Amino acid sequence: MNEIVEAPHGKGLTGPGRMVYGSWFGELGGGELRLLDHLRSTAFRPESIAVLVNQPGPLINELEALRVKSKLIRWHAGASYVARQVHWYGAYAQTSLVLKNLDPDVVVCNTFFDFETTGRVAARQGRRLIWRARADTFPTAHLWSPGRLQRLVDLLNTRVDRILATTSYEAGMMLDAGVRAAKVFVVRNGVDVARYSAAGNEAELRGSLGITSEHFCIAFVARMVPQKGYETFFEAIALAKGRGLPVRVLIAGDTTLLEGPRDQYKQALRDQIGTLGLDREIHFLGFRDDVESVMRACDVFVLASLKEPFGTTVIEAMAAGRAVVASDLPGPRESILEDSTGLFFPAGDAAALAERLVTLYRDPSMRLALGSAGRTRVEAEFDLQRNIATLDQHCIEVASDGGLARRAG
Repeated sequence: MNEIVEAPHGKGLTGPGRMVYGSWFGELGGGELRLLDHLRSTAFRPESIAVLVNQPGPLINELEALRVKSKLIRWHAGASYVARQVHWYGAYAQTSLVLKNLDPDVVVCNTFFDFETTGRVAARQGRRLIWRARADTFPTAHLWSPGRLQRLVDLLNTRVDRILATTSYEAGMMLDAGVRAAKVFVVRNGVDVARYSAAGNEAELRGSLGITSEHFCIAFVARMVPQKGYETFFEAIALAKGRGLPVRVLIAGDTTLLEGPRDQYKQALRDQIGTLGLDREIHFLGFRDDVESVMRACDVFVLASLKEPFGTTVIEAMAAGRAVVASDLPGPRESILEDSTGLFFPAGDAAALAERLVTLYRDPSMRLALGSAGRTRVEAEFDLQRNIATLDQHCIEVASDGGLARRAG
């Protein structure tokens, strides 16, 4: 690991200052890939950036390739409650010491988990602080006690400089809960449009799997976890096959973020596939770093999530010019225009999803029209470099303006 000992301090550095990122997850999911997108384009110099990673995984290798220093600080470990508590306090102390040594000009929390751990340590030290809110906190805050929600709002109002929400709907929920409007900004995720428009190895991918032009190829790109709606998706594929569709399915993803045996859920899905008689139709590709090829290899992309904060895979498919069918949830509603760039179905409704797939199979002109309109929308609203530049500008401004959190402390 590219281990932090002590970060370079001010003298001799050029650029906007020193930045520390917090990343709870070490696997390469959507949030972590967006973090890497930022670090590849940021005005902060690599030697002035550090990432505190709270779980082992390939993210650390990617940071090393970018010449960005990292440190693994595990907040949860131990079998018993007492052991976990002892480890938690140890991680708190370790994070506090590392931040003091690094003395960053800005701390960026990549998820709510980071904000609850690294972010709280940074807030206690009066650090300038940004929370990258990914639409997975306030939408579920109705399940919290009123006291817990109010404590979060108070912390955001007094100790956090800016909250960068990925969706307008969560930003609105923050304001409704009492977060000051001056702190909340919407910075959506983006994709590299050129990467998704250039021809890649999609023909080779289809050929290697025996997928011909006669097949109706459907892509599904997601972490292999229950919230992504795999069971609903497979049931819908079986229903579509039963109605005569020559379906073939590309599954890109793996069993990340699950507690316990990592292959248990995957095996349950394989059992479901066997029961549904879909062994020939479904191809598991594992984790892919060429998602653009998967998107271009398909005729239609499906997002079947039971809950979805944003759904970057949707705009990846749209960037590739593919029609999209998605669960009718607030996150996908931020990127898909119904009947213009994609179709919706009620989350968890396999029959409705199958019906949308039948519609698109029977109407190739509709597929092409949806894909073309989706591509145009991504170019206008979700261009990666433009969105990353906005994110970076927030970080630069907070790093250089003295910090609301420090003034409040």
